[in-house]
Amino acid sequence: MPVTVIQTVLFLVVAPVAVYVVVALLAAAPRLNRRPRYRAGQPWPFEPLWWTANPAGAQLPPPAEHLVSGGKGGARGNW
Repeated sequence: MPVTVIQTVLFLVVAPVAVYVVVALLAAAPRLNRRPRYRAGQPWPFEPLWWTANPAGAQLPPPAEHLVSGGKGGARGNW
């Protein structure tokens, strides 16, 4: 049975393009599935979260646990 031009085009063009499209969709799916990112100027849809480095200055109770480092710290990381 002779191979037609249409069969040749389907085999050599359409099939590889379909494979590339499937791989591209699989690679982009996680990015497309995420919720939209916050952009500057948009309204903030979340409740405010207040944080302070000095709980006593904000009349808050002290933290239950105080971590003390015994090392020097710094860029070498001798913690």
